[in-house]
Amino acid sequence: MSNRVIGIGGGTGSGKSTIANALASHLDAAVIRIDDYYRPYDHLTFEEREKINFDAPGSIDHQLLIDHINKLISGNTIEKPHYDFTRHTRAVFGDVIEPKNIIIIEGLFALHWIDINEFYHTTIFVETPLETRFARRLKRDIEERGRDEADVTFRFHSHVNPMHEIYVQPTADRADLIVYGHQEFDLALDQAKLHLSQTNATVL
Repeated sequence: MSNRVIGIGGGTGSGKSTIANALASHLDAAVIRIDDYYRPYDHLTFEEREKINFDAPGSIDHQLLIDHINKLISGNTIEKPHYDFTRHTRAVFGDVIEPKNIIIIEGLFALHWIDINEFYHTTIFVETPLETRFARRLKRDIEERGRDEADVTFRFHSHVNPMHEIYVQPTADRADLIVYGHQEFDLALDQAKLHLSQTNATVL
C-alpha cells in the first residue's frame, strides 16, 4: 500500500482535532488520535488517576502508537484504544481502523517524538492563543467530561499550560505549516488543503 502520513499538532483546544477530521473527510484518510493512547490505569483508584499528569508525553503509550502506525502503513487493520476521559482509563472496547492511502496522526504530542516524526510526509501545527484554548477546554470538559469549572481551571493552570510550554509549543518549530485555530475555520482549513496539494503528502 502506498501511504502518506500527515502529523497535526497543537495545544489543547487549539482546533487540531477539528482540522484533522475535516481533512480526513476531504482526503478519505484514516485518523489516529493520540489522546486514545493514554496508558491504561485500571490498577489505580479513580482518586489516584485524577492525580496523574496527562499533559506530559510520558502518559502516552508511545510504543503502541508506533506499532499501530507501522501496521496501518503495512496495510493491516488495527483496533485502536478508545480512551474514557470520564474514568481516566481506556474503554473496554477499542475502535477498528482500516488502512488507507492517507493517515493523519493528531494530538498534543504529534510532533514531539523524533521516531514518530520520521513517519511524516508533512506536518501542521495549529497555533491558538492561550485564552481561546482555555475557553474551549473549559466548555468541553464541563459539557463532555463531567468536570466542574474549579477543577478544569486548576488543572489548566497547574498542568495543562505549563506542560504546553515545555512539550507542545516547541514542536511548532518542526511544522511545515502553521495555521491559526482562532481565525475563521474555513481559512485555516483552506491553508492546510493548499499546503497538502503542493506537497507529496497526498496521493489523490
